[in-house]
Amino acid sequence: MKKILFVDTGLEFGGGTKSFLYLLDALIDKKDYEILTYFENDYLVNTKKISQILNEHGAKHLNFNHIKRMGKLKKELLRIFSKELVYKKMYTENLRFARELLRFANPDLLHLNNHFSTNIAYNVAANELGINVIQHCRKNAKIENFKLNILKDLKFKTICVSQSTYEFYKSQICIDKNVIYNPIEIHGNLCDNRDDNIINIVMPANFLSLKGHDLVFEAMIEMKRKDIILTLAGNGVFEGKVLSNFEILKKRGVVKHIGFVENMNEVYEKSDFVLGFSTDEGLPRVVIEGLAKGCGIIFSDIKVAREIYEISSLKDIFYIVNRNKMSLKECLENIKKPNIKKPDYSIIKQFSLENYIQSIDLLYKSLI
Repeated sequence: MKKILFVDTGLEFGGGTKSFLYLLDALIDKKDYEILTYFENDYLVNTKKISQILNEHGAKHLNFNHIKRMGKLKKELLRIFSKELVYKKMYTENLRFARELLRFANPDLLHLNNHFSTNIAYNVAANELGINVIQHCRKNAKIENFKLNILKDLKFKTICVSQSTYEFYKSQICIDKNVIYNPIEIHGNLCDNRDDNIINIVMPANFLSLKGHDLVFEAMIEMKRKDIILTLAGNGVFEGKVLSNFEILKKRGVVKHIGFVENMNEVYEKSDFVLGFSTDEGLPRVVIEGLAKGCGIIFSDIKVAREIYEISSLKDIFYIVNRNKMSLKECLENIKKPNIKKPDYSIIKQFSLENYIQSIDLLYKSLI
C-alpha cells in the first residue's frame, strides 16, 4: 500500500483544514493508501487538538519533534542587517527538520497543504530524497526572491484552489495549471429560520487585520438604518479604535459575537447575508457555503469574489463592494432582505465533494 504524508504549516483551523478533512475521510474509505499527517502547529479546535481529530478520522498523526523556532532576540539581531537574513536562517533550520521528518516517515508522496513560501523546506527535502511532491496552494502569499530561485530547480505538481490563485502564482513562477476547487458538503434540506423583521448578516472570520473588521465597524457606526444585525463568528482580540467601535456597536445591539463555530449550518439558516471584507483570499469557503445554503453575499472586490460570482446562480443577491468603509456603508444602507432562500445549485455542482475527491485521486494515481 502506497504511503502519503500530508504536511500542514497553518496556525489555526480554517477552510483548508476543513477541506483536508473531507479528503481524508474519502481516502480512508477507499483504503488505497496509508495516510500519515504532520501538522506543525497542534492547534485546538474547540476542546480537541487537531492531532486528535486527525487520528479519529483514521490518519496516523506523527508524534515527531516540532521545529525549534528561532528565538526573538536572534531574529531581531539578524533583522538589523537584513530581513532576508532572517528568512534564510529560518529556511536553513526548517530544511534540517524537514529532512529528518521525511526520512522518518519515508512516504511515497508528500502533499503540502498551504503555500510555496511556508512549505519550501519540505519541498526541497522531498526532492533530495526522490519523493514525489504536491504543492497545494490554499493562500495567496508572495514568494521571497531567494525562495523563487530555489523553486525553479525543484520538481513538483501544483494544485491551486481557484483560478485567481493560479494566476497569482503564475505571475511569479512557472507552474502547471491544475485548479481544484475546495468542496462543500450539503446535508439535509435547506432550512429558512430567519427573523422576518431583521436583516441578519454573519461575518465568519477570525479577528485578523486582513479580514477587514475595522472597515466593517466604521461603516456600521455611520449607518443610519436600524434593522441590520451583524453576527461575528470567529475568535481573536480587537485593539485600539477597532475595539472601541466594537464596544459601541455591541451597546447599540447591532453587533453580537458568537465565537468560533465548527459547523456553520445553523448560523447560515438564520442569516440573510454572509459578509467578507478581506484584502485577499485563495478561496473563501464561507462564500460558497453561504451560497449553497441560500444566503446572499457581500464581499470585498477581490479577484476570487468575481470568480465565484461568475459561477453563482444567485447574482441578484451577490454584492461585490469596493474595499472601503463608504462603499460598504452605501451597500448596507441599500440592501433589501431576500424574499426567499434557495440553494445555489450552480455552486453546489461546481464545488462538489465528488469533483474534489476524483480530481485529487487522479493526480495521486499519476504520481505513485
